[in-house]
Amino acid sequence: MTHDQDTIVHLLKKSRYLKPFGESKIRQLAVISRRQTLDRGKVLMRQDEPNRNVYIIIKGSVSVFVDQEFVYTLCRSGDILGEMSVITGGPSNATIAADMTVDLIEIPSQTLKQIHGDAAHELHAALYQWFSSILTDKLYKISQKAKRFEQINRQLHLDLEDAKTTQDKIFLSQTRRIATFPMTLKCEFSNILGGDFYAVFPVYPGAFGLLIGDVAGHGTGACIISMMIFNLFLAFARGESSPSKVVETVNHMSLEFMHQGKFATLFYGIYRPETQTLTYTNAGHHPALVLRNGRTMALPDGYGIPVGILQTGSEGYSETSFTFASGDRLLLFTDAVFEGNSGADTGGFSSLARRIESIPFKSSRAVAEDLFHWRLGFSPSGLNDDYTLMIFDQL
Repeated sequence: MTHDQDTIVHLLKKSRYLKPFGESKIRQLAVISRRQTLDRGKVLMRQDEPNRNVYIIIKGSVSVFVDQEFVYTLCRSGDILGEMSVITGGPSNATIAADMTVDLIEIPSQTLKQIHGDAAHELHAALYQWFSSILTDKLYKISQKAKRFEQINRQLHLDLEDAKTTQDKIFLSQTRRIATFPMTLKCEFSNILGGDFYAVFPVYPGAFGLLIGDVAGHGTGACIISMMIFNLFLAFARGESSPSKVVETVNHMSLEFMHQGKFATLFYGIYRPETQTLTYTNAGHHPALVLRNGRTMALPDGYGIPVGILQTGSEGYSETSFTFASGDRLLLFTDAVFEGNSGADTGGFSSLARRIESIPFKSSRAVAEDLFHWRLGFSPSGLNDDYTLMIFDQL
């Protein structure tokens, strides 16, 4: 045995997986092994390509990538690379590249496969034990990681549920009852957190702000944006009698935190119980609906672009007024109320109007539940967007 092979024997003995081999079998393994150095940045093996060797790290570290995403680093002396393709007979399941100069022991995989398939070979049983030890160790590590991920996922779910409770309480705390214009709410998010927002709040004596909005997308990111826009309304709407000015200010402020691809459509109006009048601005939102004498009509647009896209001038948002009659029913909602999930056809906005007309004599609570179940009928797998419906009854 050469001096280099004696060195390999010494290094192989340090591998935790080879400790049960014994001196003679390690020397046999050393005969078919050689040392190799891999320079920093060099790729040792590529995902989905055949792997020709098994490697044991002597010194240095390598990074492991799956589907071009970094997974972990291997840097312990004795760590084994490429063994799974020998065990399974398939290509490499990861790309491995050197973080620094790496010293390795290289063992030809073809030779190992031949030995592993030859029950009479002296190293067969030892290799079987070696591969079994590697698989057992990996399964244990995977099990431990799975338990850790389960704990993290459980805690994350609890945190999100807590955030959801807080979000609901914040919205509901700013949703006041108007004695002559009571409101029924139905709000369901497609994820734990959502991007819809709503409020009914005093603006000044004898006037209430009615707000509903929908941030593009859903989930945590949309939730954060919805809360920021919601707080802007609370900060700038109080004392201001012009809805368009409030929306213009909110749009200007939202441009500072809205990132590319995000925006919000919204409807904001000021309702005066004494005159039963709603003065409102529509910022890229679909029209509100009014049910009167069994027929629906869309409120005339108080037009404007969605919030968070472009800076607007003094004429950026218009406002329109509408006077309710006793018995009227106002419906404000986000698009999930009339848009089905991908591939599902609800008939859209006009179909929603017809559905509302078909249940004119039911209570607003019954209407809210009817519309929700009607919408779910187009989405057997559940909502894929946030659903918010506000129904106001003019007494």
